[in-house]
Amino acid sequence: MEIRSTRSRERGGVFWCVGGILAVLLLGCGADTADNEGPRSMIQTSAAVAVVPSTSGHAPTIDKILIRPARPSPGRSVQATASVSDLDGDPIEVVYRWRMRNGRVLGEGRVFDTTGLREGTRLEVVVTASDRDSASEPKIHVFRLAQSEAAIGLVVIDDSDGTQPGVTLKGVVEVSNAESGRLEIALEWTVNGSVVGTEEELDTTSFVPGDIVILRARVANNRLQDRPISSPAIRLSRGVGPKISSKPLAGIESGLFRYQIRATSTEPNARLVYSLISGPDGMTVHEMSGLVQWGPTSDQRGRFDVEVSATDQWGTGVAQSFAIVVDAPVGSPASPR
Repeated sequence: MEIRSTRSRERGGVFWCVGGILAVLLLGCGADTADNEGPRSMIQTSAAVAVVPSTSGHAPTIDKILIRPARPSPGRSVQATASVSDLDGDPIEVVYRWRMRNGRVLGEGRVFDTTGLREGTRLEVVVTASDRDSASEPKIHVFRLAQSEAAIGLVVIDDSDGTQPGVTLKGVVEVSNAESGRLEIALEWTVNGSVVGTEEELDTTSFVPGDIVILRARVANNRLQDRPISSPAIRLSRGVGPKISSKPLAGIESGLFRYQIRATSTEPNARLVYSLISGPDGMTVHEMSGLVQWGPTSDQRGRFDVEVSATDQWGTGVAQSFAIVVDAPVGSPASPR
């Protein structure tokens, strides 16, 4: 609601008072008796005027000025906020002027960029508030630019060794205004949003392809940079799959088929698990050693197709297929496919 101040002036009426006898004489005379009028000083005028003094609107009042950050350093933006009150409730316009100690105006507006100024420079923000009728007295907040503090400019992950699980990722952090030997950087490695490490490097052996890795860094005990800076995300990829070098050259001997799978992986710290994808009833594959065993029953005759696999802990695997003919003479080798 807009409230406007109003002004009022009251004027009193004017009253003329004349003696009764003189009034009768005047009324009884015509134009020929005008020269017989008494002196004008005999007719007295009495005026009573009542005046109410005008009331003007109240000027706004600036209660205080705050700047953020409270101790700005060169190269950073400073924002001022003024607390203003007005008894009339009129709309208020607030003007911010930033200036040097000598009065030189550097800019206007709530936000001021200190880029190009030096540490220790004395600055002033002058605030004036005005409504429709009047303006406040200027209020000045004086401050100095503090010593520049270290700030993180860049955070990245060094993935030069690859992005497949098992590699070691390294953190790279670029800092401005860093003093040698006095700077402490706090790191956080996150995988899928959960913190998994605080060191300079991250071993990804326990993670799987598709996991999202992010490095966050901040300058410890830095009032100006309380939020961490995050690196671009890296998605762990599938590495090179394992290879099976063995072949099932032996057949059924003494009623039992045995085949040792031999597989290798070039990925660091890869752990292979073996499994049977398809095969005859009763056939087993030891998941750790890769030993395939099967003793066919009397009802199991003919050709049986078999498929086995070797898979690393990140889900990358390789399969091998072959066939076994049970009706063949004892000791005949399996038929690789």
